[in-house]
Parts: sequence; structure tokens; C-alpha cells
Amino acid sequence: MGIYEFLMLSNEEQWDVLWDKGVYLTSFKSIDCSYRLYAIDKFYVELEMCTIHDTVLGMGVFVEGKKLEKYWEDGKLDLT
Repeated sequence: MGIYEFLMLSNEEQWDVLWDKGVYLTSFKSIDCSYRLYAIDKFYVELEMCTIHDTVLGMGVFVEGKKLEKYWEDGKLDLT
């Protein structure tokens, strides 16, 4: 499945694919929230989490860019 096929799915179907096919890679903690990074085929899904209630605040889907770079800079992710 590619990123465009994923984005065309309903919100519920996206969650099903994330839990069924997503591979947890790492997490990143900021001041007021945390992020969990998953890989699905050749793209990434980032969950923004509330640190107090451990609930999902949002979902981001991307292939590359600044959202992915913060994991490299923190030394938590090596994709080579």
C-alpha cells in the first residue's frame, strides 16, 4: 500500500491499517506531548500523544521531511 492509497481510506480504515500493518519504530518526547513513529510499507505515520492521558491527539502521514528529521537528529532512528 502506498501513501496515496492510505490517505484515500476512511479514518477508521486508516486506523485499522496502522494497527494491522504498522511497524513501531521509535518515539520522541517534547515538552507537552510525545510522538510515536510507525512505518507502513514506504511511508511513515506519526501519532501525537497526550502525555497526561496517553491518548492520541493527531495523526500525521509523510514520506520524508522535517517530521522525520527530528528522529534522526535525536539519534533514535537509523534508516541506513
